[in-house]
Amino acid sequence: MAIHLEDRWFRRPQSAADRVRTSRYGKAPRYRAHFVGPGGTHKTKSFHDRRQAERWLVKTEVAHLLKGHA
Repeated sequence: MAIHLEDRWFRRPQSAADRVRTSRYGKAPRYRAHFVGPGGTHKTKSFHDRRQAERWLVKTEVAHLLKGHA
């Protein structure tokens, strides 16, 4: 199982210490949440707010964990 939160407005190149704006800078939605379940199922959802994206990832992860134990 893997989760990832992507900031679509900034990138951090390996050679640079500072963040660099992407071509999507200023365009909503800013964050994209990725969830890959144990069976290889992929879920992706975009959000305007980082907290909403983090909440969705936690809820999705918990739902998959509970489904596996039922």
